[in-house]
Amino acid sequence: MLVPLQPWGREAFKGVNFKHLLSAHLDWVMLGLMQGLAAGLVVVFALAPATFVVWAMVLGSWLNPLPYLFRAFGINAFSFSGRLTQRMAAGLGAVSSALIIIAWTLLLGSAWRRWT
Repeated sequence: MLVPLQPWGREAFKGVNFKHLLSAHLDWVMLGLMQGLAAGLVVVFALAPATFVVWAMVLGSWLNPLPYLFRAFGINAFSFSGRLTQRMAAGLGAVSSALIIIAWTLLLGSAWRRWT
């Protein structure tokens, strides 16, 4: 943020929406906290999640904010229309959300079986 806020650096970052960059940053922070919650669930219930579940959680969490990042540069990744880049960005958001949902479903199911 130092360079774009300088008088000599404004032209280089013209057209970048910094509010959407902030949204991506906050989303990464929140999803990092979600990963910590998932790790706490694994520790408290002494779960041994499959490698797929761990990778689904990690990849889903790291890829999920990318639509905000694309949107900061003018690509509306929240609409599955337009050019190929826009469709790929929207698809990436859908896949990352699906990975998070699958990982949480499997983790919570394992914790529920362990608890009952």
